[in-house]
Parts: sequence; structure tokens; C-alpha cells
Amino acid sequence: MNSIEDRLRAWADKYECSAFIKNDPIQFPHRYSSKQDIEISAFLTAWISYGNRKCIVKKAEELDVMMGHSPYDFIRVGGFLSWKDDQRSFYRFYKYSDLYALCSRLQTIYVQNEDLETALLNLIEMDPISKLQMLFAGIKGIPVLNSNSACKRLCMFLRWMIRQNSPVDIGVWKNISPSCLLIPLDVHVYNKAIELGHTKRRSQDRKTAEEITSCFDLLFPGDPARGDFALFGEDINHTSQ
Repeated sequence: MNSIEDRLRAWADKYECSAFIKNDPIQFPHRYSSKQDIEISAFLTAWISYGNRKCIVKKAEELDVMMGHSPYDFIRVGGFLSWKDDQRSFYRFYKYSDLYALCSRLQTIYVQNEDLETALLNLIEMDPISKLQMLFAGIKGIPVLNSNSACKRLCMFLRWMIRQNSPVDIGVWKNISPSCLLIPLDVHVYNKAIELGHTKRRSQDRKTAEEITSCFDLLFPGDPARGDFALFGEDINHTSQ
């Protein structure tokens, strides 16, 4: 393979496979079949996705057990209410009271909407990332609307929900185009993008995520976030050797 484009296509084919799931946080929403369970599991898992994948998976497993392996029922009946003023550490800089605030917001969303996708579709016309920032405004870990944050965790959640016909991503949302997705900008994606010349920017921010994503618009027409598998997969495979 001579061209960067050929290598990127090969890497995407190599890493976007069902084997990817077992070591990735996406394994948790994959456990469920109902749309609401998938959405809630995915959003909470993405919300805690700081640090290396082993730590994230360990905490996400703990959270799944806490929810009784039934995320929608847990949110619907208020299984989180005892955490309202709980100042114990939950994960990294999150406290249980922060988890309460997020679960409470999710409960309100599901009281008012059939599912989270419907809640987004009911908002004014703007990109899906901004809609999530609006819905979850004030929740710790959710970047402020109109900031230059790359919104890595929100982008990852949206990739999981929106991309269709993938052996990894779930694609339970049918009414939002994958063409609007941004690549989740984590350190692996950024390092590989720098190496390949997809960006020269030194800030891992929204503009950098947009610049890297734009490089994949022609390579994967209508589905630029597929480039995430190529960059993330190849860099983490290389660094783990």
C-alpha cells in the first residue's frame, strides 16, 4: 500500500470489527435490545469515559450492576434518588451527587419524550452535539454550549447511536445522518492525525476535531466518523505493543 488513503481504509477495515467490542466501553449498550436501555447505558458509559479503557470498563461494569442491569427501569423509578447530596467520590472528579444530577436529568427527558433521540429531534435546528449540550446543560462533565471543546465523549456517544450497518456501532438512531458526526478526539486519534498530517494544530479542541474529520469526508463519503477506527485502532495497537 503506497498511499495514506489506502492505509487508512485498511486500518478502518481491520479495526471496525466485532472483536473491537469486547475491550471497549461500547460493550455495555450492546448488552441491551430496547432503545431506551441502549441510550441510557451508552450515555452514562460515555460520560465516565476518562482514562484508559480498562479503568472505564471496570467502572462501567460497576455502574451497570448498580442499575440492576436495567438502565431504563432504574432511571424511570428513581433508583438514583439516594445520591442527591452524596459527596463520596464516584469516579475520578465525579461525585455521587454528580451522578444523581445526570440521572435526574435523564429521568426528566424520558418523562417528556419517548426516547433521547426524540428529545434531540424536538429541539431547534442545530447540530446533534449542541443539542446534547443544551439538554444536559449544567451537568458536570458536559461541555458548555458554544465553547471550543472537542466534546469527545458526546461525539463518541453519537457515533455509537447514529452510525448504521457497523459491526461495532449500534445505530439505534435512524433519523440523524452520520454525515454530521465528528470524530471523537482522544489522545490516540490526535497523535495519529498529527503523524499523518491531518492536522498541525496543537490544541485538542473543536476546530482540531473538525479539521481531522474533514479529512475523512472524501475517504468515507457520508460517514467520516469511520475514520475514528483507523486512527484510534492503529495508534492504540501500535502503543500497546
